[in-house]
Amino acid sequence: MEVHFFVGKGGVGKTTSSVAFAVAKSLRGFKTLIVSLDPAHNLGDVLCVQLGEEPKKVRDNLWASEVDFDAVIARHLKSLADRIKDAYAYLRVLNLDKYIDTLRYSPGVEEYAVLEKISEIVRSASRTYDVVVFDTPPTGLTVRMMILPFVNKMWLEKLIELRKAILNRRAMVARMTGEKPVAVIGGREEKLAVSEEEDPVMKELKKMLAENEEIIHLFRDPSTTSVHVVVNPETLPVLEAERACAVLKKFGIPIKSLIVNKVLPEHGISEDLRAKLEDQRRALGMIEEKFRGLKVVYVPILPFEPRGVDKILEYAKHIEPLVG
Repeated sequence: MEVHFFVGKGGVGKTTSSVAFAVAKSLRGFKTLIVSLDPAHNLGDVLCVQLGEEPKKVRDNLWASEVDFDAVIARHLKSLADRIKDAYAYLRVLNLDKYIDTLRYSPGVEEYAVLEKISEIVRSASRTYDVVVFDTPPTGLTVRMMILPFVNKMWLEKLIELRKAILNRRAMVARMTGEKPVAVIGGREEKLAVSEEEDPVMKELKKMLAENEEIIHLFRDPSTTSVHVVVNPETLPVLEAERACAVLKKFGIPIKSLIVNKVLPEHGISEDLRAKLEDQRRALGMIEEKFRGLKVVYVPILPFEPRGVDKILEYAKHIEPLVG
């Protein structure tokens, strides 16, 4: 199964580009699912259909859905709370709920929740679809989300190392005393795990590490995953795209293409757009310099709003080289 992420600054045309790509794939006979991860959804607006979390068939071989961010975060927090309670069951007398409730406001919760949803969608989609296309949030949130598993992996490996040291010391005490060490919590004695096999905390850490490894493999595998960066021929989107690409490449995430959207024609434009054309030339020069070796496609500014499948097909003609 192919997985495609469309990323870029807000307003550059990510949704239009991702929809055009998905429509083109579906026309070639691939069962294609396009999913909006952007909290400010406009996937349904571009397709001219009402969408929800459950994939909806839009046309032959094409399904679409919009992720409910609030619901995704709520489910993530509930899952996290349940896992914490299972791992630290012996601390139940401390009323963990009030601490877990504060996780909603912790940094990274949105990114974690979206990552969990991406994993869920990819696992589920592999049984039904040939292609999954993700229309992502603006660059900053998307980049933070995509590098989070790599940062998280380092923390988890360190925590596993520390947990092993704790268990080794507990095992040492058990060998010396002939009994498992005991903790007194809330006036009650609780026997503590001394081996990795019986320790719920270690099991949870290893499970989290395996989940991280799974999504790292997804992001890094060029035979499965492609990242397409969308820009307008303007300085700010190009500079933002350059920074985003540099970060993603640093973590081994392959960038497949650059889509330059809303390109003005070189000739036949009105005098009041001459300055805009000069700005565009500078931006295109930057693109040629900064994105050497990357497949670049150019989409002209269109005389109509690309909404609805018929008009999207006109847009799709310009990104045909990316469809394969």
